[in-house]
Amino acid sequence: MDHEEVEERLLQEDVDDRGAIPTDRCNGVYVIFCILGLGSLLPWNFFITAKEYYLFKLRNLTLPTDDIDNPQMQTEMQTMFEGSVAAAATLPNLIFNFLTAVFTQKLPLKGRMVVSCLTILVMFVFTLSLVNIKTDTWQLPFFVTTLVTVVILSAGSSVFTASLFGLAGIFPPRYMQAAVSGQAVGGLFAAVANLLTLVAGSTQLHSAFAYFTAATLVSVVTLVSYILLYYLDYSKFHLEMNVTIQEDGFAESSHSAGSLSQRSSSTFPVLKKIWREGLAVFITFAVSLSCFPAICSSITSQHKDSSEWSGKYFTVIVCFLLFNLGDYAGRIVSGQFQWPKISQSRLLLVVSLVRVAFIPLLMLCNAQPRAHLPVVFTSDVYPIVFILLLGLTNGYLCTLCMMYGPKKVMMEYAEFAGASMSVCITIGLASGSLISLLLVKML
Repeated sequence: MDHEEVEERLLQEDVDDRGAIPTDRCNGVYVIFCILGLGSLLPWNFFITAKEYYLFKLRNLTLPTDDIDNPQMQTEMQTMFEGSVAAAATLPNLIFNFLTAVFTQKLPLKGRMVVSCLTILVMFVFTLSLVNIKTDTWQLPFFVTTLVTVVILSAGSSVFTASLFGLAGIFPPRYMQAAVSGQAVGGLFAAVANLLTLVAGSTQLHSAFAYFTAATLVSVVTLVSYILLYYLDYSKFHLEMNVTIQEDGFAESSHSAGSLSQRSSSTFPVLKKIWREGLAVFITFAVSLSCFPAICSSITSQHKDSSEWSGKYFTVIVCFLLFNLGDYAGRIVSGQFQWPKISQSRLLLVVSLVRVAFIPLLMLCNAQPRAHLPVVFTSDVYPIVFILLLGLTNGYLCTLCMMYGPKKVMMEYAEFAGASMSVCITIGLASGSLISLLLVKML
């Protein structure tokens, strides 16, 4: 499929042939994809946001609760918590993303989406039930239980996310944009919730209860929204068309090859079509996670003792809220304006590589503690601009990559292409997280 054929296919998919294709009335299906994107990340974002709750649960019981944030007073489990959660989440995420991509054509889409969403829902109901239970006498079992919950939650979330991108791949590009925009809203909601609980001065238990209740409700809404896709004419048309095209395409391939091995051999031609988009989205997330949140959250104001803004709220607003605002804005803009174009995959790859410049720029801001590098950008304006641009370009480029990838292959392989792009994102996230550990040591 050459560039002209790709452009023609995109044009044909966006044309509303009223005699054959139902319309997306009131953009109902578009909204559902936004909700599915929201549901794929918001619960996990709330889980991570509840860090203070877990530090409270694992605190040194011989000390006042005011000292739980003091690094010198932390217990071994408190010290190990973030690293343990990251390890417990990363490996299942990688494994189940890969398995989902491999088995897209063997395991039914509906089964994958429903089972994974139910898994997430059950895990959050269980997590919510532990909030008001006093766990002081069984901190180690609580710690282990939390890690097991993270493993199961990460596995369910990765299957759901990879399946969602595969699902969006069989619809016109704007529905992929809706899904990734919904994910950005999840990050934005979590950042706003963190800010509000900080302003309100809520206790760790009350904040965690609010986070996990919201995550549970979002999971329910996500499951109901997905089921609705099978009852709306527009989405039902695309889902049924995808099944028909896959059956016809595979039957034709098997007939022409004389064996069933043709289906499996199609994997490499598909990856060959989308490797530039996959590499670009990998680089995009690897760069972003190298900087955010490790380096970005370490940046402090030059006037941190002068006001609550520069002290108490600086990291929450400048790091988390600003990045997520930029990320959301970038994903929205990509729905209206696309550059580089789908035929300019090499340029897309080059632009994603240019973002590597954000790493030294942010490292030379006032990130503390530091022992090796000087502070070059002393003004608070610099990290504000850099972090906003980091989020904006992350959202914009990742959306373009996810929109373009599935549309470069034949329709019967669009779901596999979308799931494969999800694997590239996951590897980028994991790689960026590992790189960030090294960069923090270099400060």
